[in-house]
Amino acid sequence: MSILTEITRAIEDSARIFLTTHVNPDGDAIGSLLALNRLLRGLGREATAFMADPIPSNFRFLPTSDLVIHTIEAVRGKSFDLGVVVDSTDWERTGKDIPSEVKLKKVINIDHHVSNNSFGDINYINPSASAVGEMLYDVIQAMKAPIDAQVATCLYTAIMTDTGSFTYSNTTARAFEISEKLVRCGAQPAKIAEEINENYSVSRLELLRLALASLEFSEGRRIGSMTITQNMFNKTHTGPDMIEGFIDYPRFVAGVKVAVLFRELPGGGYKVSFRSRDTLDVSRVAGSFGGGGHVNASGCTVYGDLAQVKRQVYSVTRKVLEETIKQGT
Repeated sequence: MSILTEITRAIEDSARIFLTTHVNPDGDAIGSLLALNRLLRGLGREATAFMADPIPSNFRFLPTSDLVIHTIEAVRGKSFDLGVVVDSTDWERTGKDIPSEVKLKKVINIDHHVSNNSFGDINYINPSASAVGEMLYDVIQAMKAPIDAQVATCLYTAIMTDTGSFTYSNTTARAFEISEKLVRCGAQPAKIAEEINENYSVSRLELLRLALASLEFSEGRRIGSMTITQNMFNKTHTGPDMIEGFIDYPRFVAGVKVAVLFRELPGGGYKVSFRSRDTLDVSRVAGSFGGGGHVNASGCTVYGDLAQVKRQVYSVTRKVLEETIKQGT
């Protein structure tokens, strides 16, 4: 039995379905979760979508975003026939110990990160997929379910954002092929791009201004970084939901091979995000700190004061950079 057939049968056999994704959700996580939420509700299933963190304002135009639950108390102790986790490498990334909070008879894990630990009863892992949104398109095709304009909008958003508006190295012919089909189903590229990329609040721009002031470079400008502190959030009355895409600014600088974003956490330590060019594998850097992700996009959490964290992160990043350069010569 193929994995898509397994997923189809599990959904067909379930009436009450719990959906979730990772903390600090990006466009792929949000678009995939909402696409599935909309689809299952349209098929008559009782779908409950849970997300530990708020949906960033520029993604709230997406269908069913207003139906997402953000407090675990609303579902604590409830039973579901099926749980579906999208775009999350493990349970911890959902931000809550879901298995102890809700009762799930079976779990489907759908992800495209190579570091996924296969925590589901059914694991659909495809690191070659540009986004989980691409994988869900295949799931829906296997289900022979209709894709309306709302589902198409969510899936297109997932693929568009995780490919950096079709500019990252994970942009494949298949990503374009599926996106073209989603447009035929009703997704509107210009409107989606405008909502996501041209809908900034003044406070977000103020936060970006402070973050850009922290720009620094090392290794002959091959490593570029920015830092976002809790003080910056407080000054601008913003939060982590406002920083999507900020890491691209150091990456935009000519010659930069690795972009790093240090975000101070309320309880101490830093969430560190990485973006890279070409074959430079930043998942190796993140992995050395217990994190993971993709070759060109990964993240981890590192504890200590900022100076300590930077020393540790730069040391490992420098090593991976040097090894990559040697392999290319």
